[in-house]
Amino acid sequence: MKKITNGALAILMVLMLSGMALAVDLTALDQVSVSMTRSEVLALLGNPDDVVDAGRGLKAEVYKVADMMPMVGAGCIYQDDQRLAGQAFIFQGKVGKEAVERLLELGFALMEEQDGTFRLLGKDDDTGRPLVAHIAFNDGMTVIMTFEKGFYDQRVK
Repeated sequence: MKKITNGALAILMVLMLSGMALAVDLTALDQVSVSMTRSEVLALLGNPDDVVDAGRGLKAEVYKVADMMPMVGAGCIYQDDQRLAGQAFIFQGKVGKEAVERLLELGFALMEEQDGTFRLLGKDDDTGRPLVAHIAFNDGMTVIMTFEKGFYDQRVK
């Protein structure tokens, strides 16, 4: 999982170094859910600002976010069939505990906590499909990654 977190931090670096004027907003991000096709995601978010290696052979399509501090970026990870399997949300600062508390309020269960890293299990609020959430803090950034559970068990674990 450390490689995935490091990949998400690479996403952040791309976002910080890019000078793209366009950015995704919260309304559009909230409409995206696991198992959507890549074309459905593109219809909501537009073309990504970049594509980066997220580790473990996965690529993430990266989007800048607009006026949502402390959130600075988001990424989408697709299965081989081009269905959305995971999302990354990158925040400035240490907001992991707050994120865990919010996910617990939404019905997620804490499965593991180790050295400030958390793994939770819950359901997608749009589809009801099982999700794994991984929250880590590294280099001044909190990375929250959510994966469709079957994809997580096969490709990320």
